[in-house]
Amino acid sequence: MHYRSHKLLGILALVVLAITGISFDCRAGALETIQAKIAQYLRRPGIRSTDWGIEIADANSQILLAVNPDKPFMPASVLKVLTTATALDKLGPDFRFRTTVHTNGSLQPDGTLLGDIILIGRGDPNLVDPSGELLDKSALQELAEKVHALGIKRITGDVVGDDSYFDLSSHGQEWTAKDLKSIYGAPINALSINNNVLWVHASSTQANRLVGVSVEPRTSYFRIRNLGITGAAKAKRTIYARVIPGTKTLVISGILPAGQGYSQHIILERPGEVTATIFKEELQRQGVSIGGGVQIVHYGELPPEARRKWNKLAEHESPPLIRGVEIINKRSQNLHAEMLLRTLGAEFREAGTDEAGLEVVWDFVVSAGIDSHAISLKDGCGLSRENLVTPRFQTSLLLTLSNRPYFDMFLNTLAVSGTDGTLKRRLAAQPVRGSIHAKTGSLNGVSTLSGYMTTRSGRVLAFSIFANNAAASMSRVKKTIDEICALFVNFY
Repeated sequence: MHYRSHKLLGILALVVLAITGISFDCRAGALETIQAKIAQYLRRPGIRSTDWGIEIADANSQILLAVNPDKPFMPASVLKVLTTATALDKLGPDFRFRTTVHTNGSLQPDGTLLGDIILIGRGDPNLVDPSGELLDKSALQELAEKVHALGIKRITGDVVGDDSYFDLSSHGQEWTAKDLKSIYGAPINALSINNNVLWVHASSTQANRLVGVSVEPRTSYFRIRNLGITGAAKAKRTIYARVIPGTKTLVISGILPAGQGYSQHIILERPGEVTATIFKEELQRQGVSIGGGVQIVHYGELPPEARRKWNKLAEHESPPLIRGVEIINKRSQNLHAEMLLRTLGAEFREAGTDEAGLEVVWDFVVSAGIDSHAISLKDGCGLSRENLVTPRFQTSLLLTLSNRPYFDMFLNTLAVSGTDGTLKRRLAAQPVRGSIHAKTGSLNGVSTLSGYMTTRSGRVLAFSIFANNAAASMSRVKKTIDEICALFVNFY
């Protein structure tokens, strides 16, 4: 193609970009190619009817691309960047959650504890670690071992779970009924266990025999009623697990074909009670006998002066906060983000509520000097459809973080293109693979991506791309987002 043709293409692209509300800094000739391609992408059928918000800036805050930068969009899980950044700024990367064991009684010389033993939760989302990345053993096992090491052999009272560090609301603001039934909308509690879900596993046995059943985490909290039957190898699988409403009875029913297995999650409606029950079982495995049952103390049920009379017996400290932030951002863990938001409220406003946590977030935004006039925040994970941020706000946040002393640690908590987290299977072609650190977001009709990219020329760019009200399939929308990122990485 001749130079004149290139120039005409560039002029045409500018016209198209103007029509679509896109502005561009054309400092380098390569940007003409990029802008022409992006103009084509955003005018594809289905894609052009999607609401797009984009801002891409260099390290000097020079805007390279802006599409509706000041229009509010649903950020979905990209909002976790703001929650985790606030936590790192306010609590620090080395902050550790404390889970403690206390008693309101006295220990006798013969090893009898006269009174209750009390497990106090303070928002640690990783009391168990099924993947083995954070803990060598569960926090509850560790605490039970420490209690036993004190010489306690018998407890006359109850095992009490104190989840009053957070308020009684078990979900974020404006979450839908569908959210509350899904694993990504698990209930929020200061004493959480196993992401507040129970995994039910069924295995086939001999034909016409009951299936094998196990639960994770292992606990006697539920009474299991196994009605599941092993069928022929070609039988239709109808097996299903459910909890009878208002009870602790877990029913497994239906047919499981021979040679197959089945797993299903059950939302824990009372996670604090389940956690306290598992702690009781851990104590019993250590040989400690317990005369009472399991009780729960909720938010507002006990005056602070009563707790001051308790004697501390044992304590578990979580790994540093930065490790937990990595789980939130790479895996997009909603429950952990919500627990972190309420921890901010509890630590800095003496109230473990969403409202108090969001006050702390706003304090961070204001102190950072980020323009937030069009922003609306309802939760910490992005599940609420009432959350609204602008591309400019999000990119300004990223640029602010790049100047913080904890930035390198924060950057490593984001998913890496073609490598890990929620970007493991996206942007995997060279040289884009490994060049993007970002947070993804998805809701019905919403796809978002925001983070940092390093181009082939060595430039580091901050970017925020929001697609709302998508008419095309989400796979096509994500492909468009990825193509925009790849253009900058390859050609800028």
